[in-house]
Amino acid sequence: MDLIRRCQAGDEEAFAALFHQYKNLVYKIAYLMLDSADEAEDALQEVFLRVYRSLSTFEPAKGAFTTWLYRITVNHCLNRRRKSRLSISLDRVSPLLAERPSFQGRVENEEAVQQALSRLSKKLRVVIVLRYYLGLSYAEIAQILNIPIGTVKSRLALALKTLRKELGTAPGNCPLKETAR
Repeated sequence: MDLIRRCQAGDEEAFAALFHQYKNLVYKIAYLMLDSADEAEDALQEVFLRVYRSLSTFEPAKGAFTTWLYRITVNHCLNRRRKSRLSISLDRVSPLLAERPSFQGRVENEEAVQQALSRLSKKLRVVIVLRYYLGLSYAEIAQILNIPIGTVKSRLALALKTLRKELGTAPGNCPLKETAR
């Protein structure tokens, strides 16, 4: 929190430290949502430019800095996708799938899972990315997307149901399993 206050006071070294602390997180979200290393790199720069310009509006009493940063990143990526009509192809994120413990040992046909995920709507895909790739809670996802927690839960349930149907798996065998959080 001291780092944030120093940034808000105009300390450029503190902002550089903030950038280095969170750049990988922002890049990963952008890459998962935009499906392009170049697009993710551009988004990283644009997100941190927006953070730099609006850091004075961040209020710790309203939530964690990471939640505020996630929201800026997700909104930027959604806007960018809307403008360019990009579609996410999860073929290029298969190495990231293996990083998440919830996927390890559960997916016999990873390509089928990737194809099923790529067919989800943007609304369903973003909650899957935030929940399963970043491990965020319902409340954090709700705050980032500015939607009620109930909507987060229903979108996740619909996404999981759709994935089970696409993959022809029973509810207990879906590679993405919902856990209370």
